[in-house]
Amino acid sequence: MNAESPARVPILWLLLPFCTGIAFVRLVPFDFNAIVFAIGLALGFAALFVGHRYEKLWAPSIALCLILAGYSYTSYVDRQNQPRTDLPVREVSISIEVKRLFDTDTDKIKGLGKIVATQDHLADLTEAKLYFSLNSSPESDTQYAIVPGSLIQAQGVLKPVSQQPRDNNGFNSYLQNSGMAFLLERGIIDSTLSQTENWSSRLNRILQSAKAALSYGVDPESPFTKSHTAMLLGLKGELDDDHKNAFLRSGALHLFAISGLHIGVIAACGHALFSLIRITRVWIPIPNLILVAFFVSITGGTPSAWRALLMIACYYLCLSTKRRSASLNALVLSALICLLINPLQLFLAGFQMSYATVAAILLYGVPLADRLNNRWTPFARIPRRAWSYWHSGANRVGRFFISSFAISLSAFLASSALSILYFNTLPLVGIFANILLLPLASLAIISGFISLSFATLGAWPLVSLFNHSAQVILSLMYAILESLGSLKGSHVVFDAPPSRALHLLLILLLLGMMYGYSRNWNFRKRWLWAFPFAYSTACLAAGLFLT
Repeated sequence: MNAESPARVPILWLLLPFCTGIAFVRLVPFDFNAIVFAIGLALGFAALFVGHRYEKLWAPSIALCLILAGYSYTSYVDRQNQPRTDLPVREVSISIEVKRLFDTDTDKIKGLGKIVATQDHLADLTEAKLYFSLNSSPESDTQYAIVPGSLIQAQGVLKPVSQQPRDNNGFNSYLQNSGMAFLLERGIIDSTLSQTENWSSRLNRILQSAKAALSYGVDPESPFTKSHTAMLLGLKGELDDDHKNAFLRSGALHLFAISGLHIGVIAACGHALFSLIRITRVWIPIPNLILVAFFVSITGGTPSAWRALLMIACYYLCLSTKRRSASLNALVLSALICLLINPLQLFLAGFQMSYATVAAILLYGVPLADRLNNRWTPFARIPRRAWSYWHSGANRVGRFFISSFAISLSAFLASSALSILYFNTLPLVGIFANILLLPLASLAIISGFISLSFATLGAWPLVSLFNHSAQVILSLMYAILESLGSLKGSHVVFDAPPSRALHLLLILLLLGMMYGYSRNWNFRKRWLWAFPFAYSTACLAAGLFLT
């Protein structure tokens, strides 16, 4: 087991009541009220000034204060995101600044944006956020490419998001919790305005240059070239249907979304690069965070990527302050910062997936890997000094697969309820697929990082070498997926599973992991295996029988 104590995560006592207050907004909706905020503020001051005299009242006062703060803050943000909720559905002509584009397989342009100009009688809608789904009109002037930062003139049907049915797991819920006020549908693009020289246009040119570099020396139309581009730059629209379906069936399509895996690998590569050029270790976090932030910006700046960057920044902070259990403290601190920026993120599938999975890995996967590795004693009768290279290699390979299995199992447990809830499917081969796919995907991302690094230096033969290496890795990944996908019962499909039951199971899972972590998992071995088996069975039962 780890030598460091697992119990020192003081920020958790701030995060948990704050999250409770946020969750109550969906359970007991209530418009923002200054009285609720005032009560919470009074409790905070009471805890501050009388806590030293009445110690037993200090913790409950702080907890209740944070619950009311989370509740009132979320109600306020919810109301601010919904201007003109009484606006009837109507046709409009508006100017939109594109903030984010979604990859699609159709000719439609879909994404998120902000209203920058509209008709005079709707002037109060300026600056409101919206989701748009638009077609190009045959008569429209679309001479400029539409990228994040573009200004487009469009007309269509505008609907307030608040008037749409709130489905717990669907797209309307995603829009409401992302702060979108309106939907613009059945629309057409009248014109695109000339792009000014801004950061969005510059970053888009860098993205296109990176895409060209990843295709250098290889067939740009090859499905493996497109898969490499999609994996490193997050351009899922580059994937063909066969590859997309193969990754989707195995639950591995997340490898093409810029998230924790990509940001973690890029951060590790950047750390190694700055160490190689002899930057002092204490100062490495500064250029490395700038490098990762630059990568996040050119790949679209998705919320999952910014969350991963925040986790890394908090991890560096916890290391610099010599916090024990730095990884777990960084996870909790980054979650608290995210919710302070936008409390509605708590209800997003991406937020729940990211933090539940990483928490499960830290609370269960890493301790389980340590315990299993302690029992892995190959060649016990041969003294360690007498081991050959073959013995050492076999020992390292065994430890690698044991650690990969433990981490994959914990990630599968945390994501299983959410996979059933949000995607109506559970990839049963996901545990075994990720053991092989995650290391291979990491190698493909490292190859892409090295390729782009040499491209900036103009070393094109080396760029071609590492592009070919990435293609070999991706072809191997696809062969593994094809083999696993041919197995019967490789995934289970559900029909409208109950959201509250699955969320409750996820909460119980994380609480159980926290309890086990606080005890250093000093339980009998059978309980270590009964724990994931019981949870997986409960998720399957909830999905199949409570529908």
